[in-house]
Amino acid sequence: MEKPAHTQICFCPLHGILDTISKKWALMVIAVIGNSGSAGFNELKRALCNVSSKTLSNTLKDLEAQNLVERKVSDTMPPTVQYYLTVSGWELRELLIPLLEWVQKNGGHEEEGCPIHVGMKKE
Repeated sequence: MEKPAHTQICFCPLHGILDTISKKWALMVIAVIGNSGSAGFNELKRALCNVSSKTLSNTLKDLEAQNLVERKVSDTMPPTVQYYLTVSGWELRELLIPLLEWVQKNGGHEEEGCPIHVGMKKE
């Protein structure tokens, strides 16, 4: 039997990750962490002005579960928590850059102090 001339993409394995990244704050969290390399919870909350603590917490947990974000607790007193992008998180962020550029070109607007930008690249 011959293979079909086209390749079908099965989205079933992507179902969980698509559910996560399609949520309102997920891609913005990825962008903000990527801009600085890491971010604490309160830094993220300040950068994403309108997000509630509960929503941010749930978003971070979802991103961790999909291996896009890593949570690291320091051994300092008091302990501090920083969030970092995983390799997959960095790959996703790189894919976001053309989307953000397209949005800006097609009617998006840039506000002073906006945390969602394509500034920092992976080191």
